[in-house]
Amino acid sequence: MSQLATQPLALYNAQLADFFPLPLSSVEKFMFADGRPQYPMMCDMEMQLQGTLQREPFEQALAFAVARAPFFRSIIEIDKKRGPIWQLTDRMPTVDWDDYGVPSIDGYDGMVDLTKDPSLRIFVRTGSERTSILMHFHHAASDGVGAVAFVEDFLTAYHNAIPGTEYVEPRAWEPERLLNRCRSALENPGWRRGLYDMYCGIYGATNFFMQRPLPMIGHANPLPEDAQRKQTGMITQAVAPDATLALRKWTSEQKVTVNDLLLRDLFVTLREWMIDRGVDVGSRYLRILMPQNLRSRGDGSMPTTNDVGFAFLARRGSMISKPQQLLESLAPETAAIRQQNLSRHFIGGLEVVQALGLLDRMLNGSSCFATAVLTNFGNAWRRFQSKLPITDNGLVVGDMVYDGLTAVPPCRPHTSGVFCVCTTSDQISISLKHDPFHFTVDESQELLARFVQQITRSAGGPSANA
Repeated sequence: MSQLATQPLALYNAQLADFFPLPLSSVEKFMFADGRPQYPMMCDMEMQLQGTLQREPFEQALAFAVARAPFFRSIIEIDKKRGPIWQLTDRMPTVDWDDYGVPSIDGYDGMVDLTKDPSLRIFVRTGSERTSILMHFHHAASDGVGAVAFVEDFLTAYHNAIPGTEYVEPRAWEPERLLNRCRSALENPGWRRGLYDMYCGIYGATNFFMQRPLPMIGHANPLPEDAQRKQTGMITQAVAPDATLALRKWTSEQKVTVNDLLLRDLFVTLREWMIDRGVDVGSRYLRILMPQNLRSRGDGSMPTTNDVGFAFLARRGSMISKPQQLLESLAPETAAIRQQNLSRHFIGGLEVVQALGLLDRMLNGSSCFATAVLTNFGNAWRRFQSKLPITDNGLVVGDMVYDGLTAVPPCRPHTSGVFCVCTTSDQISISLKHDPFHFTVDESQELLARFVQQITRSAGGPSANA
């Protein structure tokens, strides 16, 4: 094993000593303040592997990955001058180890108090043929892309810990990049861009507070007390490989992205869901929150953290009833968000809200920020810098094969359906986390099935949605 893979925690701490304790960014303050016992702002990311996990290499790999993810082993303290700060500790995450297929229930739903404990929890499920490793972590500590970096560090270290494997160099690690997290996208190159950003910020803020999107509802809202907490975590369904291929071909021909199509199909699914429950959607808005990774080139060496903005796409029910026109309206909007990093205006807005002392009022839980969330990781291992060996159906990780990833962001009040898209070379998988206080397990399965069915229909082209 390389010196890097065996470095003691003290050497990583020495590199971090110049930066810690580290003040929370505006996004981290938002995530920290928005947690509550019923909606604890916890994300899920689950690695899927072929084979049986070995305990000792696992522990070595986890120690390596956690050493390089300082926010996963930090707690939050309140400094009288600097406000909330990340205080580094040497504490390892708790690990719940059981047989493959056993649900991750014990300790999963508990509220994590970041002022007392680091956020990361690990649930390992391993058997003779399959293994899953669930990371359950607070959104204040990391976004999804940051968690993928942790996955890469873990898998690389596990591979290198298995005797007889050819050494794989871990990704670069530059802790100084933490100082500019959630800031680089706010740096404007000149006065013209500054004026344009001001216009976009005012326009976006006005729409955000004036549109008042509809929240999703279930058959009984809220559920009776004896029906609550009947579901835990995420559920996942896959789009068939032939439909996935057809979608990629059709979107390429139409010069739109797969993500544009997924957004369109989620709007359509949500509208039909609401109509079936007696809601008049016609002139009302549905709104989808779309996270955007704001890391710049070179930030692949950043430790696990948040560097994310949020874009909000809203459409009236009357527009959603015309799927092709809806798609044509979404494509240029998402292109502008990608090309100009427009989601960074949410960060600027957060800084203003926090400076005015209005964050608690903003997060009082009485208003709906978005009807649903849709985040798209694509093929996560394409983000890897380390060159793990490739096989036909995944990446070789020591004596195992890593062949997939599923994930979901947290639910918050009135944004009760969060969807995450993960892909492999031949298949799209959709995961859903549904508010357990307002939706039954059957309703969650139905909603996800409807979304997958709508995506499958879209593989037939415009005529299938006429």
